[in-house]
Amino acid sequence: MKTGLIGYGYWGKIIDSKLKNNTIVSPFDDVDWIFVATPPKTHYDIVKEYILKNKNVFCEKPLTLDYKSSKELIDLANEKKVHLYIDNLFILRDEIKKLKLKSLNNIEFIWLKKGPYNDTLVNDLLYHDLYLLIHLLGVGKITNVHYIEKSDNILIFTFNYNNIKIKINYNRDWSDKKTKIIKIDNNIIDLSVPQNDPLQESIDMCLNKNNIDFEYNHYLSLETIKLLELFL
Repeated sequence: MKTGLIGYGYWGKIIDSKLKNNTIVSPFDDVDWIFVATPPKTHYDIVKEYILKNKNVFCEKPLTLDYKSSKELIDLANEKKVHLYIDNLFILRDEIKKLKLKSLNNIEFIWLKKGPYNDTLVNDLLYHDLYLLIHLLGVGKITNVHYIEKSDNILIFTFNYNNIKIKINYNRDWSDKKTKIIKIDNNIIDLSVPQNDPLQESIDMCLNKNNIDFEYNHYLSLETIKLLELFL
């Protein structure tokens, strides 16, 4: 399977390593999959260009920064009968796969890390937790947003997701060890150290066209963008 990579920054280098550094350079005429790891504001034009060239596209999240353009790309991929995959990688984490939710009242998403600083906290971190909310609880409505602290590198706020109280607690200028946890009432799901490699898993599934529900991937991505637009 021949692959092309567009973008060789923080995530591009990681993707390249997962592809075993076996990517073809532009113009990508003979590739089967294009991997897009550029800033989100560039995704629409790049993804559309290669869908129109009948290439399968693996795009880092978010697909675009608004629902309308994201849906346009998904509809275009379906029309052209090519695959478009958006990398919502946390739903492939073993810790999330094993999670069994019963009744609950509160969820807190905590993410403490050092960098990277190449995107906003909303695009870089909040996107992940919004699709996790949808994946775990279904589509809901966000109400009663209350900001506690908001800056380039710290984001702390609360909101209601249907009848559940949600708290977001991010700091990407954290000097101690990287921490990613989800508190669900009195239970803690620690995602700081992966039990598996979800990025490698998603890449392998795409290249092998194995066990991928593209319809659900598109649904989850679009519903996440709807929620994300509330914070942009």
